[in-house]
Amino acid sequence: MTDPQAPFALPEPTPSPPDGYLDAVAGQPLLPVARQAWNAAMDQSWSDPARLHHSGRRAGLILDSARASIAAGLGVRADDVFFTSSGPTALAAAVAGLMTARAPVSARAVMSSVESMAVQEPVRRHAREVTVVGVDGAGRLDLEALEAQLDAPAALLCVQAANAEVGTRQPLHDVAGLARSAGVPLLVHAVQVIGRDPIPDDWDLLAASARDWGGPAGVGVLAVRPQVRWRPDASPDRGWVGSFPDIPGAAAAAAALEYVTPFRADEAARAFALVERLRTELPRRVDGLAVAGHASDRLPHIVTFTCSGVTGEALVIELDRRGFSVASGSACTSDARLPSQVLLAMGMAPESSIRVSLPFGCSPVTVEAFLSVLPDAVATARAD
Repeated sequence: MTDPQAPFALPEPTPSPPDGYLDAVAGQPLLPVARQAWNAAMDQSWSDPARLHHSGRRAGLILDSARASIAAGLGVRADDVFFTSSGPTALAAAVAGLMTARAPVSARAVMSSVESMAVQEPVRRHAREVTVVGVDGAGRLDLEALEAQLDAPAALLCVQAANAEVGTRQPLHDVAGLARSAGVPLLVHAVQVIGRDPIPDDWDLLAASARDWGGPAGVGVLAVRPQVRWRPDASPDRGWVGSFPDIPGAAAAAAALEYVTPFRADEAARAFALVERLRTELPRRVDGLAVAGHASDRLPHIVTFTCSGVTGEALVIELDRRGFSVASGSACTSDARLPSQVLLAMGMAPESSIRVSLPFGCSPVTVEAFLSVLPDAVATARAD
């Protein structure tokens, strides 16, 4: 196993998250190279890329270059990549475009029970019938149940590449085989995957967010295979779907992906070792603590645990007082104070869940410090 104390695999200038910050799923500082690209593009791409004059053509070339760079990183054609204003916007555009194009085939959508709210909401809004397929105790999709549900016509199938709450990877190769046999296009939500894990190959549409690989929060990416019938609500403006193109954001997203891709495997191995230490030590140090998700077939930088006798919100507050930023529940439900639908689907108690996600550049010192303060934080929260 990789030594968790090994130096960062990412080159200079390395990212520097705040000390104690362990909530990468909520966002992380813009990578230095992305900030540089954003600043440069701001000076060069302020004009409308649809204009024929010099300033407009220059802005269009920068947007085209960013699109080509993202496409190369994903291993697809530039014409198959579309920018949106966020990851959820990319998912919404994917669902709406598929349901519109495939309306003569079916108005039914199929999705896993652990999909994020960013998938569930557009699916339930656009599909007249929604079929939900369950998961096992580690959060992995029930393939036999999925196969049975694909016997009937469906307009789309939504399955995440990996779960952003507990880290468990989904068996995408098998899922894609079932979808292909049934003639159902597969929409893969790759949140928290790109820049951390190998880029999935098994999909018809792939949605992602640049913030996950150290780019800006306001840029989403949607890749669509050329054979897929997809009809977006609005005609893409030079590859940007909806609203006015954020060209500096696209340039920053492309620069961030170019930066992390060559070093992804080494940095992922280092993060995996840090999380493995958390998974091993957390139950030893705190009674009544259970780690969620698959032990090995998982994203390298995420670990979620439940803790008896305390609410997740109370523990988040106690850890924040000690200088550590973590999350309770899923990113989509925590603000609404709703229980985690992911943990409910896995058969675990959702009220006490805590998710730790390592940002790029997370120090082993931060992980060790977190382990040292957690027992006292739990004891304090339980006493209140």
